[in-house]
Amino acid sequence: MFPQNGETVPRLRFTNFVSPWEQRKLEEVSKRVRGNDGRMDLPTLTISARNGWLDQRERFSGNIAGNEQKNYTLLKKGELSYNHGNSKSAKYGTIFTLRTYEEALVPRVYHSFKTTQEASSDFIEYMFATKRPDRELRKLVSSGARMDGLLNINYNDFVGIKIILPSIEEQIRISGFLRNLDHTIALHHEQIDKLIKLKNAYLKMMFI
Repeated sequence: MFPQNGETVPRLRFTNFVSPWEQRKLEEVSKRVRGNDGRMDLPTLTISARNGWLDQRERFSGNIAGNEQKNYTLLKKGELSYNHGNSKSAKYGTIFTLRTYEEALVPRVYHSFKTTQEASSDFIEYMFATKRPDRELRKLVSSGARMDGLLNINYNDFVGIKIILPSIEEQIRISGFLRNLDHTIALHHEQIDKLIKLKNAYLKMMFI
């Protein structure tokens, strides 16, 4: 992202998009998501900085929510959560959109939200993946991580950060392109996993 004639534009963009990107506050294009409707039989998820949304039973070999599950947030497909936990791969936390489930329960400590018609949830996720918003998030950290590993960033301060957004049409075009790349990468990983299993099977059968 760089200024051009006093306006902010990306170095690379799709044709037919010429308007400058605008600085907005996250709160201007989002609404908070909180609470649940009492259903406790929904998938209970957690965010991994490297792998995104994971079922707690898969990551921890069981549901670790316990009695706290009744306070979990009901997140719907297309909505997002910000895990403001400090990790080696995400010093200032990470954001993921819920895509693999229609509905799920997520920890209340996450800052969960949905976008307005002016923003694409996928675009917001990819924008945070660039780590550019870290410059804004860094200003909000008043001290180190808490004992539970969470950064001292409250919801109101979080959505008060400044972000740069293009038109919704350009957001959709960019996030669609990146999502297709993610899908291709996943397919290649799947093929690699199959080849590794095939090789191991041959090793067992061809050597005494």
